Amino acid sequence: MSGATIYTVGGTVQAGGGVYLPRRADEELWGLCRSSTFAYVLTPRQMGKSSLMVQTAETLADEGIRSAIVDLQDLGAQVTAEQWYFGFLVKLEDQLMLDTDVVSWWRDREHLGVSQRLTQFFESVLLTEIPEPIVIFVDEIDTTLSLDFTDDFFTAIRYLYLARAHKPVFQRLSFVLVGVATPGDLIHDPKRTPFNIGQRVDLTDFTQTEALPLAAGFGLPADQATQVLGWVMQWTGGHPYLTQRLCRALVDAGQLYWTKEAVDRTVSSTFLGAMCEQDSNMQFVRDMLTKRADDVYGVLTTYREVWRGRQPVLDEEQSLTKSHLKLSGVVKRSDGALTVRNPIYREVFDDQWVKSHLPVNWMQRIQRARGVALMSMLLVLISVPLAVLAWERTSYAEKLHRETERQRQIIERFCHVLMYGGKKTQQQFPYEECNKQ
Repeated sequence: MSGATIYTVGGTVQAGGGVYLPRRADEELWGLCRSSTFAYVLTPRQMGKSSLMVQTAETLADEGIRSAIVDLQDLGAQVTAEQWYFGFLVKLEDQLMLDTDVVSWWRDREHLGVSQRLTQFFESVLLTEIPEPIVIFVDEIDTTLSLDFTDDFFTAIRYLYLARAHKPVFQRLSFVLVGVATPGDLIHDPKRTPFNIGQRVDLTDFTQTEALPLAAGFGLPADQATQVLGWVMQWTGGHPYLTQRLCRALVDAGQLYWTKEAVDRTVSSTFLGAMCEQDSNMQFVRDMLTKRADDVYGVLTTYREVWRGRQPVLDEEQSLTKSHLKLSGVVKRSDGALTVRNPIYREVFDDQWVKSHLPVNWMQRIQRARGVALMSMLLVLISVPLAVLAWERTSYAEKLHRETERQRQIIERFCHVLMYGGKKTQQQFPYEECNKQ
């Protein structure tokens, strides 16, 4: 197998003719679909979600379970709610080959709301025409985050799940949501119940064993190919896209012999420096950290704590900041704490990168300014009374000195009169002063 066909860089493995690498998530998702359990695969981009979805659909078909894949990107972003919901049903009609004319069926029920028509279609058309279990994969659900009418869509899916309690027919229908989002992102209106159904399927990085088939694409002796793959995995940590991207770069280099240093140089020329600006995965992570985060300052400062590793940063499922970091792919959960996902990310999104992208925290600056102002006021409040007291003490000392000097002069003159006598005593010394003496 040549390197041109074995490695898939972007898109599904099935579409690119590459080799599919099963992971634990494959068996988990397959089991959930077989039992008609609602599920969701919400992970960062280029982790293999779409390939997993296609592979699972093919496996289900072999077992007689019908499925359909609806890519929400195909429905468009500049559309009305009417167009969007109708387009969703058209996708189902095309893939499941329904007998019902969806166009006429939809038009005949214009008096109903779009979400009500959606749930009626599943009950009266889909489950009526198809007797087998049905799994509907909804891909790219993050495209709904920019639409203001899709709350009803996810509310309808939740209704179909809850209706199983009194309408057993719905037990044959299940959904798998796939995309870059968290369940809390799906319903915008805070007054509505959050999307809280389904079971999460985690897509992990490749292990060395899972990635081993990729070594065949190097065209090297088995032992050397395994060693080269090990060096690749040291850099990528098994990240699906980064691993296949780096393998492809090694094959494209056309070398017949590889050393660890040569692999390191290929990493540098493929992902680091100016090249990180051109790589689609790096661009996605960068945008998630700096543009798509509601609290950029909080996301970057939390990531910086993870990157520095001075103390563990515990993962918290309810933390929007940490959930966003995991969704960006730059960190992953390990033993209850967050860690940088792989050495490539650590090199690209380093401490200096965070510093250069960290926005100004005006609230923090204001608080610091308030602190400085408060200290200045305290100094003023303390120094003014001290200055007044010092002035008063100085003034009192000067006044006491003048009074002492005056008394001394009076005594000297009085003594002079006593010693030498004279008739001018009263003239020389006022009566009151002499009387005081």
